[in-house]
Amino acid sequence: MGIKNYYQADDVAQLIKKYLTNHPDSEDTVVGITNWWLKKQRINDSIVAVDKALKALELQGEISSITRNDQLYFRLTKK
Repeated sequence: MGIKNYYQADDVAQLIKKYLTNHPDSEDTVVGITNWWLKKQRINDSIVAVDKALKALELQGEISSITRNDQLYFRLTKK
């Protein structure tokens, strides 16, 4: 039984190209790219996705937000 490939090469290639577009002078090894570039890109992509999801849920009235200590906090809307 071999190791399951969780990521498609095309998806990884897109992440690498996106990272290099934002950091055109970067260079690294396979291990470095995996540990730094791809993890960082996935985190950045996740932050964008979470932000969009929270805004959509807030527009639907499912959650509400409050600003405290210059930070935006989200919680379930009490009905």
